[in-house]
Amino acid sequence: MNRLRISFLLSSLWLSGGVRAVIEYANRLAASGHTVTLIIPAGSCDAEMAAEIAPAVTLRTSAVQGPGRNLAQHVRLAWSLARAVPPSDVVLATHTPTTVPGYISTHWLRRGQPVWLFMDYPAMFAGRPLELWLLRHALRWHKRALTLSQSGTRILRENGPDDIPVQTVGLGLSHPHLLQPRPLAQRQAQAAQHILYIGDMRPRKGLQEFLAAAALLHAQRPDLCLRIVSKQPCIFDTPVPHEFFLHPDQAELARLYATSDLFVSASWGEGLGLPPLEAMACATPVVMTDSGGGMEYARHEENCLIVPPRDPQALAQAMRRVLDDRDLAQRLSQAGPPTAAQFAWELVMERMERALCEVARG
Repeated sequence: MNRLRISFLLSSLWLSGGVRAVIEYANRLAASGHTVTLIIPAGSCDAEMAAEIAPAVTLRTSAVQGPGRNLAQHVRLAWSLARAVPPSDVVLATHTPTTVPGYISTHWLRRGQPVWLFMDYPAMFAGRPLELWLLRHALRWHKRALTLSQSGTRILRENGPDDIPVQTVGLGLSHPHLLQPRPLAQRQAQAAQHILYIGDMRPRKGLQEFLAAAALLHAQRPDLCLRIVSKQPCIFDTPVPHEFFLHPDQAELARLYATSDLFVSASWGEGLGLPPLEAMACATPVVMTDSGGGMEYARHEENCLIVPPRDPQALAQAMRRVLDDRDLAQRLSQAGPPTAAQFAWELVMERMERALCEVARG
């Protein structure tokens, strides 16, 4: 396979699942012998995220800080990011706003062939008309789009021209050695029923719906204990006993998965959504909303229970079913690890490298 010069444009290097995914792609491409560069706005680098970047990957920053607060600042930032892109075979836009510097760097500055690594979904851009406009129109600027899931592919197909190839490459599970299944019987022997949630205060992550569902359930199941994990401090009020975990490391997060009786995802939408899949790898029963990208692996009544987003009543009912029905919980638990095993990074990178080489060859 040809060795390529590959550049990724990012909106920031702040902690998020999307940023972590781009770093994983970049590290693995560099390990395969490609020359890889990450380009970010000045002043947007989290030290913890930067530490995850492999030494072989180059990090470059724009001369202008982001994000912009008005159109003129957005334009200045886009130009600055575009100029920071080195000569490349392929330039990948990531988060939707980076399609603008991607367009400038590839169509005007001729830095490489444009590819969109699409990781977003419409619910991310409620009340943000510029991003929604880009979501509808930016596909036509690219030679190809790569997505995390069939849901992402459908979103672009609904908005973009038919002659631009859109391909699902997927995501892999990182740290698989930590995500080990634990027999459900060991957790059912605990005094309290622990329900794990991972998210933050953004409405689309569904924390309020989760808390409302848990309160409904707690009225009938006083033995509940919530475990709420977030990358940032959260302010919430709930009558249900709970523990809050602020940005645990990967080993601690794996422990929480493996010792909880139930994992719940209440997100309104996801590009793929790794936390439910990580819970499945640990043989933890999963209740999740129909989040779009999560349907890449979620199978109702087989490896999880699926409910509509923004419906605390339905969420509480599904949670109650799993906690009350040991046969159901056992079935979901046993189906989790084989589901997670299908998401190996080796297969993902084979698809991605092949696609990038095809674009580079023209």
